[in-house]
Amino acid sequence: MTVETKNARLLRRLLNKTPFLKKSFRFLYRNIVRNRFIYLLSTSPSPISSVYGFDRGMPLDRHFIEDFLERNSVDIQGACLEVLDRRYTMRFGGEAVISTDVLDIDRKNETATIIDDLRDARSIASDTYDCIVLTQVLQFIDEPAAAIAECHRILKQNGVLLITLPSISRADCASGNERDYWRFTQAGARHLLSKHFEDLSIETYGNARTGMYFYAGFAQEDTPAKLLRINDPDFPTIISVRAKKT
Repeated sequence: MTVETKNARLLRRLLNKTPFLKKSFRFLYRNIVRNRFIYLLSTSPSPISSVYGFDRGMPLDRHFIEDFLERNSVDIQGACLEVLDRRYTMRFGGEAVISTDVLDIDRKNETATIIDDLRDARSIASDTYDCIVLTQVLQFIDEPAAAIAECHRILKQNGVLLITLPSISRADCASGNERDYWRFTQAGARHLLSKHFEDLSIETYGNARTGMYFYAGFAQEDTPAKLLRINDPDFPTIISVRAKKT
């Protein structure tokens, strides 16, 4: 047992035996140790949250992703495909969604209805879906161009592909440095998508400050609302793409 572990256990026992001290410690931890203003004044090289801000509220990239999907919710209808789960399809498509599939390469995912590789999804017939939702997926695919080609193939005529891409982010908590491949720009997204889609709308979300906040692990709750509404294409936090198959 390490000294740190012994000390942590001793502190936990002391706090459990002294309710007032426990409440005081929690107050100090939340309002001083984890306070965003104190963090910004510090010279700490570590983030205030190492899990994107999930432990503080809604991560900033999720705020932008959900804004993008809300603005394009009319496209989430008919037969839909999403990766890992169907939460955004059902949340933003609602009653307009007729059927949903969940794609994953991992057979352990019990939510998945299709186990296949998006780079070469042979089990999915061409012209199958009216909408494909890919939020923060392509950075984990070593050959994103192949995945985009497959999305074009399995979309129906006039079907829509909704994509969000990280422009700045920590190395993924789960995948780590070995399987988190890419970060994107507007130009990079257009280069990849324009090979298969002519009808493209590519936008940026965020600014220099939200990029700093997101990298440091700040959540939406830590960020002034007016700051979230400011978009600076020179300092994107995420990239969004609406691509229609014509």
